[in-house]
Amino acid sequence: MKATYPMTTRERKAYDRGSATRYYGRTPKPHIWTSNNPQALQVIPIEDMTEAEVQAFWLGYEQETDRKDYG
Repeated sequence: MKATYPMTTRERKAYDRGSATRYYGRTPKPHIWTSNNPQALQVIPIEDMTEAEVQAFWLGYEQETDRKDYG
């Protein structure tokens, strides 16, 4: 975790999604997962995110330096 300011739980989740999006080489589209349990998973789209949550997503995306090796 490289974020440099305190985050709410939803901001932290947005940051983690941004980081994972970059790591796996996915097209960035800000979102939040409400759970790590696939059966209880609810995805919150950008339209329902606060500006701080969207910024946290992009911060996670920009700070991720590792990439998945599909080799």
